[in-house]
Amino acid sequence: MTIYNTYDPSTGEREEFFSVREAKKWMKAHPGSTGSKTKVYANGDWEPCGPIELKGSNATFMANSRQTKPGY
Repeated sequence: MTIYNTYDPSTGEREEFFSVREAKKWMKAHPGSTGSKTKVYANGDWEPCGPIELKGSNATFMANSRQTKPGY
C-alpha cells in the first residue's frame, strides 16, 4: 500500500491520501504545498519513496523488489 502525505506550509494543514490522484488534486488546490510518498508493507515496515510530482510520472523503483519492466 502506498500512502501520499501532503503539507501546506502557509496554513500548516496536512492531509493523508491513498490515491495519488486525490493527493495531486489537493496539492493543486493549495498552491505552494508539497507531498511525499510512503510505501507500507503488510508486516508494518515502511519505506519513503520520494516527493509527489504534479507533472510527469510518480512511478518509483524500490530496491530489492521483484518488479519487472513493462512489456516483459
